[in-house]
Amino acid sequence: MQRICEVIERDEQYLTPRLKLSDIAAELGVSVTAISDCIGSQRNCTFAQLIAEYRVRYAQQLLADNPDMKLSTVMTKSGFTSETTFYRTFKAVTGQSPKATFK
Repeated sequence: MQRICEVIERDEQYLTPRLKLSDIAAELGVSVTAISDCIGSQRNCTFAQLIAEYRVRYAQQLLADNPDMKLSTVMTKSGFTSETTFYRTFKAVTGQSPKATFK
């Protein structure tokens, strides 16, 4: 799990909008199944959920550091490609909407 996180965090790969499990597996030289199983057993989530958590944490930091930044800018800088997905994921991870978090 540590190697997976190192690859994801290096160069902030989680901000890549179309990051795939196969990208990480190829970089580590292991199978997609091995990565998926590791994340599932160690973090009790899917690859998509893990990446979403990284993106939401990044969005939270952007909002804290730049309270006047437009949410659409935060969304794209955080690796989200859909406003709906951004709001839904943010709320799922934090329990609040992005707007409510930093009023």
